[in-house]
Amino acid sequence: MNKGIFFIPLDDQDKQNDLLFDEIIDQTIESEKLGLNEAFFGEHITDKHEKISSSLSMVSALSRVTKKINLGTLTTNLNFFKPATIAAIISQVDNLVKGRLLLGVGSGANQSDVEAVDMLDKNNHKIMLETLGILENIFYDDKDVHIKTENFNVSTSKSLNNDLGLGYFNKLYKERKNLEIVMPALNRDSYNVKLCAKNGWSIVISNFCSDDIIDNHIENYIKHSSLTKEKALKKIRLSKFIFVTEDKKDSNKFLKDEDSPYLKAVDIIFKKLKTFNRHGCFGESINNSSQACEKIIFSGTPEMINKKMDYYKSKYGDFLSLVYVDVPKVSNDIYKNSLTLFAKHVK
Repeated sequence: MNKGIFFIPLDDQDKQNDLLFDEIIDQTIESEKLGLNEAFFGEHITDKHEKISSSLSMVSALSRVTKKINLGTLTTNLNFFKPATIAAIISQVDNLVKGRLLLGVGSGANQSDVEAVDMLDKNNHKIMLETLGILENIFYDDKDVHIKTENFNVSTSKSLNNDLGLGYFNKLYKERKNLEIVMPALNRDSYNVKLCAKNGWSIVISNFCSDDIIDNHIENYIKHSSLTKEKALKKIRLSKFIFVTEDKKDSNKFLKDEDSPYLKAVDIIFKKLKTFNRHGCFGESINNSSQACEKIIFSGTPEMINKKMDYYKSKYGDFLSLVYVDVPKVSNDIYKNSLTLFAKHVK
């Protein structure tokens, strides 16, 4: 099973942007040194707590300071762009990282983002899928581009010029045809899970999901996939808040300490999801962030974390990846050491 890291990020509203981005870049470089296989970056354009406004820009920023780690967007909201524009951007980014791009796609989870691009009255999920289909045509079809759909007309037929090289889209790195498409899975009976299973795309189970919701996502993916169970599991990533300590006592003591970055991160997202009545992913009868922490965080020694993962492995088999969710930076080494322990000792 691979291991990865996910930078949502969740931090104080007044966190300075450039310092946050520096921290994310440094942590990704360190993650590669620790042997992690992949890093994902969140994206919101109107959120003071989640300051990455372009996950593709984060991937680009890491193109020359990393060599092996795969770099993913989680997510690029395709419906926010003209298909030709986002196709050109994705092609360039994939070439910058030499084919290490993982493309997470979405349609805008934050309503403030959707409002900002004047799409509150649109069928955004449908437009996102429409755009994805156009991207696949552009990247994988060798024919001249002339695509007309319900909402878009992408064509260069009027200005195509072979001699001048005009009217052609750049392809993915070395014209590869295996760009991995990823979607997040949040609440029970997620449409994304069924859609990805039917299309052979991957899912990342949200780090906000309780155990029963995780089971629901896994079972639905396997049920709706034409792949064997073993191959279907290799399309599933499980992201989790994970707090690893050398001593069990430290885990119990520091997880919900008043200065805990885990409690801070969960508190930020719990308030958001509850405001919009999307907090069912935390489990039933969860009324505050402290209760949510108990439901969704893996904490303890490496042996304890491995035991938690053994539950899923024994019930289903090996996933593609276990993804460690980054939390706000604090000075206490007990929190800093968690990622290292995860990378070196969680199997």
